[in-house]
Amino acid sequence: MKKTLQFILVSLLAFILIACNIQTVEQFEQMQEQERSVDSPAPVEKQEPAPQSEEEPSPQNEELATQQETEAIGQQEVGTKQEIETKQEIEKQQEIIKPTTPKSEQQKVDTKPTANTATTPTEKPKQQETEQQQKPVPQKRTVTIAIRVDTLLKHWDMLDPALQSEQYVPKDGIILKQTTYELLSEKDTVWDVLKRATKEHKIQMEYQGANENIYSSVYVEGINHLYEFSAGELSGWMYQVNGVYPNYGCSQYVLKDGDVIEWNYTVDLGRDLGHYWDGN
Repeated sequence: MKKTLQFILVSLLAFILIACNIQTVEQFEQMQEQERSVDSPAPVEKQEPAPQSEEEPSPQNEELATQQETEAIGQQEVGTKQEIETKQEIEKQQEIIKPTTPKSEQQKVDTKPTANTATTPTEKPKQQETEQQQKPVPQKRTVTIAIRVDTLLKHWDMLDPALQSEQYVPKDGIILKQTTYELLSEKDTVWDVLKRATKEHKIQMEYQGANENIYSSVYVEGINHLYEFSAGELSGWMYQVNGVYPNYGCSQYVLKDGDVIEWNYTVDLGRDLGHYWDGN
């Protein structure tokens, strides 16, 4: 009996212990399930973004990625711009420095007093230019000349009838009006200017050379077909300079600036012109 009782007690205790263990095991499992239910969202949320980023990226992540990319691109562009600007500044500085150094070296070389320097030929033209600028420009020397036959209008009856025409004796008595000519040399004479004037205005003229008469000077025989003795034995051509009739030939009278020459036809050896020639 004692053994049966002991067995029963032991079995009861064992059952009780087993029941307690069962309860404790169930409680323990419930506790674990609760803990799992509480802890389960965290790992699920942590594991979800990884596949979303790989397969289907969220819009927020896309915006962040695009912003990061644009910022990176902007930083790269800024960096490239800065690099380009620095390169350009360096090139400008090099360009500024390059031409100045050889010029200064050339100036140093040019200023050296050597025998075969290139400064002497360049300085000479400059000196000549300055001298030419300093020298006064020579003014033109001019004279005037005119050819008149006024006395024939007063002594018309003395003129050869073949020459009594306006072709030879104009109504105003002027064959050549007062005309200005430049003196081409310091030795120009009355004869030189008369030749130029008659040739330019196509006025007929005939003369004797200085070696053809006893006066050793050119003698004008006729102008505009009016000759010596065309209006009497004392008629012919005479010239005056500044209102004075010289007593020597026209090729011997050297002109000066401003002289006024006038050739006049006379019918009385100049007395009709106000000049009294004594024959010497």
